[in-house]
Amino acid sequence: MTDKNREGDQPDDNNDPLGNIFGMLFGPGGQMGGAFGQSGSGGQSGSAGQAGPGGLPFDPAMLGGIMQQLQGMLSGGSQTGGMRAAEQHIPQPDPEVTDEVTRASHDAFRLAELWLEDVTTSAVGVPEAIALTRREWVEQTFEGWQRLVRPIQSNMSSALTASIAEQAPEELKPMLAGAGQMFTSMSESMFGMQLGEALGALSGSVLSGTEYGLPLIKGSRPALVEANITGAASEIGVEATELRIHLAVRELALLWLFKRSPWLAGHVETALSKYASGIELDLDRIQGMAGSIDPSRMQEMSEEIRRGLFDPKPTEAQQQALTSLQNLLSVIAGWADVVAYRACAQLGSRDTIREALRERQATEGAADRTFAQLVGMDLRPARLRDAAALFSYLEQTEGPEARDAVFNHPDLLPTTQDLDDPLGYRERRSQEWSTDSSMDEALARLLADEGAGSSGDDDTGSPTTGPADAAAAPSTDASTPDDVDASAAGDGPADGGDPGDGDDDRPTGSTPPPP
Repeated sequence: MTDKNREGDQPDDNNDPLGNIFGMLFGPGGQMGGAFGQSGSGGQSGSAGQAGPGGLPFDPAMLGGIMQQLQGMLSGGSQTGGMRAAEQHIPQPDPEVTDEVTRASHDAFRLAELWLEDVTTSAVGVPEAIALTRREWVEQTFEGWQRLVRPIQSNMSSALTASIAEQAPEELKPMLAGAGQMFTSMSESMFGMQLGEALGALSGSVLSGTEYGLPLIKGSRPALVEANITGAASEIGVEATELRIHLAVRELALLWLFKRSPWLAGHVETALSKYASGIELDLDRIQGMAGSIDPSRMQEMSEEIRRGLFDPKPTEAQQQALTSLQNLLSVIAGWADVVAYRACAQLGSRDTIREALRERQATEGAADRTFAQLVGMDLRPARLRDAAALFSYLEQTEGPEARDAVFNHPDLLPTTQDLDDPLGYRERRSQEWSTDSSMDEALARLLADEGAGSSGDDDTGSPTTGPADAAAAPSTDASTPDDVDASAAGDGPADGGDPGDGDDDRPTGSTPPPP
């Protein structure tokens, strides 16, 4: 994989079954462009092999050996292989968390709880906080990341299995007929290695358990990656103690939000599944890479195939789904940004820390690029500032209750249009409630008329109260608060879409009550 591999982990041609299989299927000179089989499994002459109809010699005994190698390689499971890959990419040194640092972390969370209770509603059932090394962050979040990216892995696994079955030469198909489960396991293991490599790279910069806006730590425990806080504080130019407190406030606020709105995590996973459903393998790209196969550099070839396999070009539908996902993550991050800033009023460096954290989340670092390349997703909240402008407006015109009520129902979540024009959010919701109320009243009158007709009673009764009648919509203040960035309304979507296009990227569902 890289020069960081331990000597014992360096594969030779004979123990790289993945490279060998792809070489047999896609190598130069054969039915799909060539014949790795011409040089056997270890670069020796393959004259004893059989020639297929497209000129693809292969050795059945060699293929059987490859299958056995694959079974041995995959026996440890995707998480075991993923952790091995992660360990090779975790930046070193990775300092241990001392008792002193642990106490400082716990003190920061205790203070965060006190400050947050003054600005938002607390949630019960949040476990005790933990302080982590980089390696511990990978261990604690690996299962959460696996769950998060499982739709992508599953769809790519199905696409890989179907593609191999379709592209394989006729003489190989009988041998591969029962290998579907093996190819699925192979795909899972490869994806686990990709994920481990990506998380190892991320571990050098991540600061908290909800860094990417989702509760990924085992048991949803609050967590700070103490190995990175001192360095980050130095880069920002603030005391590590103040940065630690601010991060603890934001971490706890997000976990409270997910506890109060248990549907939110599933909503994000649904958005991910929508993105994953359109994944297709770029076989032309894979064949192009394998077309220049060199048996003497099978290790590098296998690496290139894996990177090409798990970095497909997104379709237009996928790009739209990814934009909706990033908007949702931006809304979550924007809310946490506003709540943490309000709660940290006593921190002298809160403005500096807030701006630095915004820049971190908006700027694609080397680790973020690695993650996007290896896993196929960009999870940065690209429109955090627009979302923060919306929540600041609600907070200052209607109070913190209106700010938090956005997460009372999925249909209240801001859309792309709301992020384009944060100050028009309330007006658009009022119009929706008015339309829904009119429809409810019309339906009630129709049902009442039918009931009266069947009973012979001319009294139609009173119409059913619609959602807009159940609770009056909060008043809308046309003025803009001084510290809300009104220019955010003109920033336009980060994905280059048309501002104010009016697209509603919320899921369909029942009409929510006004917050």
